[in-house]
Parts: sequence; structure tokens; C-alpha cells
Amino acid sequence: MDIYSTYYLLAAVEELPLEHTFFRDRYFPTNTTMDIFGTAKVLADYKEGHRKMAPFVLPRVGGISVGRDGFSTYELEPGNICLSMPLTEDQLRNRGFGESLMSTMTPADRARQMQINDLAELSARISRREEWLAVQTMLNNGCTMRHETGVKGVYEDIPVTFYDGDVNPAAMKITAGWTHSKYTDNGWEIGSWYADICKMVNFLVQAGRPAREIIVSSDVGEFLMEDPWLIAMLDNRRVEMGRIAPTELTEFVTSLGVFNFKGRQLELLVSDGTYEDENGEDKPFLDDESVIVTAPACGKGLYGGVTQLENDGEYHTYAGMRVPQHIFTVRPPVKETQLTSKPLFVPLRKNPWCVAKKVLSGQDP
Repeated sequence: MDIYSTYYLLAAVEELPLEHTFFRDRYFPTNTTMDIFGTAKVLADYKEGHRKMAPFVLPRVGGISVGRDGFSTYELEPGNICLSMPLTEDQLRNRGFGESLMSTMTPADRARQMQINDLAELSARISRREEWLAVQTMLNNGCTMRHETGVKGVYEDIPVTFYDGDVNPAAMKITAGWTHSKYTDNGWEIGSWYADICKMVNFLVQAGRPAREIIVSSDVGEFLMEDPWLIAMLDNRRVEMGRIAPTELTEFVTSLGVFNFKGRQLELLVSDGTYEDENGEDKPFLDDESVIVTAPACGKGLYGGVTQLENDGEYHTYAGMRVPQHIFTVRPPVKETQLTSKPLFVPLRKNPWCVAKKVLSGQDP
């Protein structure tokens, strides 16, 4: 068996656990049977949604015919993520990371071990890009994917939007920065943040979409936890501050508990995950001053087929979330591990989220 064949490497990649991501896993799950395509483009189906009721009908009339719900199908081209890691002969002569000082591994053994490690590292980098793609899709009801060429400053932007027209209907404009609550002679004057979140929840409810969670950036989370009215309304006789019992869902996302917004119970999640950009600077996945109201599994993750030139001189197409390839040259003597993914995250229905940006500083309507 050729352990460097793509089919063998595909099996190896499937055994590698994907780096855990919050937005991708929670809001855009992938059905490996239905959502992974062997074609360059993917098909996205989603319904408009409605809230029609059944009519009362006289028994002698029988049933009244109603139409079936329609759905829209879009043929979309997913983004292309492709990166590789070279392996040279001089690297094989040195002890690898975590390898014993008295290791008896041969260069060939070390090459196989390093290839598995390289696949895991490349897959983790792809997962971070997928997390970024999931967040941007929710924030903008679509995403602009910048495809690099390897030459600095030369790229092509490929936009994808999930609404008609120029205005994102799922974005709520904040005309003034959020204010804290304050206690006056007439009682509590609740901060503007509460009314805005209620409007966001109402937008989803009127459209027949579930509203179960509020995801906020870390600075917005700090703002809410400092609101006097919010603290006063909770049972602060307990250290947990009422029903707020911070629970870490992932390394970078914390649940502060369940809050009541005009009768609707929504879980408040604070995201403070970051990634390292091309300049080496830490950037938050969820932009500062951002708020998203939505529900789990509001979308799905689709993956297109990957076509690549193999050592037999022919092009082959593979379906998978991660497609590996082993590349080598004799002169110069270099091996290269490449990993490709073509993800696209789409909503199940139109506008399954409501988003507000710049909530602390305010923005023009």
C-alpha cells in the first residue's frame, strides 16, 4: 500500500480530530452525507418561512387545499483554502518536536511522523479560518472571501450574500451608544441596551425564527455585567449573582446564564476568542461592540469537491472537509504536505439571526 497516496491520506485525515470551534460547530453543523459535495459548486436550499394557521372548515365541505411551502435553491461557489508545509532533507536529520534525545528514528520514520503532525497543524489553521468565516457570515448575512495569490497586495475578493438588495435586513442600526441603567426618584430608568436587545428578539419572533441565544463580544459582556439594574434584578445574595453562573463552553466562549427579555429566556454567551492575522496581531473572531441574537443550528456547513493533479499525471476530484496531497520533487529533494478545503456556511432560512454592531459607541442609521 502506498501510504502517500491521497486515498490513504484521506483516511488518516479523517482520524485527526478537528480543532474545536464554537461558531462553526454550534451554528453551522455539517451533515457528512448531505452537505459534502464532489462538485466545484454547492447547492444551498432554504425556506422563506411563514406563520400561517389552518382554517376552520364546515364538515360538508371537506378539506381546503393549501399550497406547499416553497424553497429557494442557489448554486454557490465555496471558498478555496489551500496551504502546504514543505519538508526538506536537513529537517529530517534533526530531532523533531517531542522526540526523545536518544531517539532511534530513521529519517524515513521521522518523515512519516512529521507528515501526520503537519496535517494536524494545517487542519487547525483551516479550522480557524472556518471559525472566522462562520462569524463573518452571521455578522454580515454573507461574507467576502479574499483569495490570495501568493503575491503581496494581489488578491481577488469573492462575495456571497444571503439577501436581496443592498441593505442587510438582519442588521439593526444603533443610532446611539448603549447607556447603563440608573436609579432615579421615580425608580429605575433601564439602559437603552435592554430595549435594543428586545427589538432584535422581536425581529426574529415576527419572522418566525427561534431566538434562544445572545452572543456578544467581550467588551459588550463586560458592559452588561456592570449594569446596575441588571445586577439589582438578580438575586445577588448568592455569589453566582442570581441565575448567572458563568460556565465555560469552550476555551474562548463563556455562558453567563439565562436572562429574561420581556418574557423570553435567552442564554447570554460571551466570545473572546482571537486569531493571529497576517501581520502577527491578535484579532477577535467576533468584532468588538457586536451582538448577535439567534439559535443553534441556524445554518449548515457545506463543502465543495477538491480537484488536484496527482502523480499519475491526471486530475482527480475528492469530496471531503479536508483533502490532503503528498507532493515531492527529486531536484531539489523536497517533500510537501498540502491540505485543501472548500467550505461555505449558509443559513437554513432567510435571516435566522439579528445583528447589531458598534453598540457601545453608536453608529449612523
